[in-house]
Amino acid sequence: MRETLEDQLRRVTRNFTAPLGEEATLALARDLLRELERAHAETPARHPDLSLASVVVADGRPVLDGGSPDGTAAEDLFRLGALLCSLASGRPADVSWRLDGPPEPPGSTVARRALLAALASPRRERSFANATEAIAATEAALAHSGAAPWPLFRGDPGRQGAAPGAPVASLQPLWTADVGASVASPLIAAGLVLAATTDGRLVWLDPASGRLLHVLKLASAIESSPALAGASVLLGTDDGECVAVDSAAGTVLWRTKLGEVVRSSPLPVGDRTLVGVIEAKGAGGLVALDAKGKPTWKARLQAVFSSCALAGTRVLVGSDDGSLHAVDVDKGSVAWSSALGGKVRATPAVAGDTVYAGDFSGRMSALGLADGARRWAAELGAPLYSSPCLSQELLVVGANDGVVHGLDRASGAARFQARARGPVVASPVCRGDSFVVGSTDGDLYLLDGKGEVLSHPTLDPRGVASSAAVDGDRLYVGSARGVHALRVEART
Repeated sequence: MRETLEDQLRRVTRNFTAPLGEEATLALARDLLRELERAHAETPARHPDLSLASVVVADGRPVLDGGSPDGTAAEDLFRLGALLCSLASGRPADVSWRLDGPPEPPGSTVARRALLAALASPRRERSFANATEAIAATEAALAHSGAAPWPLFRGDPGRQGAAPGAPVASLQPLWTADVGASVASPLIAAGLVLAATTDGRLVWLDPASGRLLHVLKLASAIESSPALAGASVLLGTDDGECVAVDSAAGTVLWRTKLGEVVRSSPLPVGDRTLVGVIEAKGAGGLVALDAKGKPTWKARLQAVFSSCALAGTRVLVGSDDGSLHAVDVDKGSVAWSSALGGKVRATPAVAGDTVYAGDFSGRMSALGLADGARRWAAELGAPLYSSPCLSQELLVVGANDGVVHGLDRASGAARFQARARGPVVASPVCRGDSFVVGSTDGDLYLLDGKGEVLSHPTLDPRGVASSAAVDGDRLYVGSARGVHALRVEART
């Protein structure tokens, strides 16, 4: 006698009086989706009966035999999703799910809840296109999380804006998520892209498809780039708070009011979080928070828009007082301050024993980490809000007159100038001797090591102020429209 899936599940759910466990539900989803993929690939496509009593279990796995050529893949996915949501919640499916989908399915992570919700979505724009796409999402939800490929603004604690890999030959658009304007840099965690929007939301996106997984309203506006600290996402808000969010569950862990506005991207250092603050009447500073969001010290400066860069036991941060400051991580004491010329709102970049920083007077400076002594200065002729990107030999930075400057890292000598059609407030990223930077003209510019523009795909005519995040052969960046993914094709 062949066992049915109904017989098997009846035992593990105590005659359907208890929900099916999360791991078991996802494993069943994977196995049934593979069977659906097989059935849909036949000619003509086959649409099997998905009732529990009709599904046979062979060698421990469900088998979908029989069925009819009449039906659609979308209907099969919806029926499967409704079945899985019912098993996961321990509640029978309801006819109302055909209008609005099921109530939020249970699940320990955003990705897992979104997977079940998308399968059971009656609306095509919210659901999977086919079983193959759903299998990929299920495998990702089941996989163990690995290291985050781009966990911080500029990619690393030194804020160099550099990604590993071969130089880039071209950028090919993959998808656009219309989630609303985003000027912050996206964060790439294992299997997730997180982005902050200017209307105060944090959104979770599927990196492969751009599918919206979760939305969390946090503030009136957010321009601070999110940062990952373990399983927590940290970011500032225009309401003056620093907020910690559970990246997997999508829930707020803590929030701390620090000032009027927080535009700085937080920097996790050990069990501390360092973040710049803007207060009333031009005041501000750099604040350290403990693991629960409680302030432990504050370095009082003028307004701090800049994010800080880590250099050993010190962090470097700019301020509206026109100086770059070196601050002790443990005590909050200022080791040295170096006047640059104009407001320092860009984030400095650290490499070796040198820190590089630009200011609103249009000057890019290289300073010694030990004492802040100036090693060279380059007058670029327009205010610098863009943060410098460091390759092995070059420093590349954008200016508010639309010029992207390539400078020799050792001497500050000009190596190239490339012109965009609008101001460049975004910060470049590099891979090898290739550089990518957005402009307020709405294009994303790909430059080689000589400053030649290899391509400039238009993302949104309303502008790109976000700095890109890179993960292998994919690049993610925000615009006035939302978040864009592009395929990075290596130069051979």
